[in-house]
Amino acid sequence: MTVVREPDESAIARVYGAAVAAAADAETAEDATLRVFAVAGASPADPEALAAAAVRLVVRAAPRPAFAPMAPADREAVALARLLRWREDRIAALLDIEVAEVRRRLARGLRVTRAEPVCA
Repeated sequence: MTVVREPDESAIARVYGAAVAAAADAETAEDATLRVFAVAGASPADPEALAAAAVRLVVRAAPRPAFAPMAPADREAVALARLLRWREDRIAALLDIEVAEVRRRLARGLRVTRAEPVCA
């Protein structure tokens, strides 16, 4: 018999909180959270890894307006750095790219947000 472990409340809060911070709306954040835990199944991974998965799903589907003008690859790197406070080496490992490429993506993404007008 397989024992199914439910994720603890702190893991759910971490993943959902990260998704909310990245998402344009609560529905997208909730959907990403549910999808991440569904994929994790009976053995949920580290909450930080799950939070990263949720952030990546959200910024691909319906990112918060601050992330929307960025190219998708840049958006992922910036969201992981800003929202999860991940270091460049951890982002590089997750995305399977070099640290130098992470730095380029962060610079491009942040440059785009600076170019956006503050008010219309």
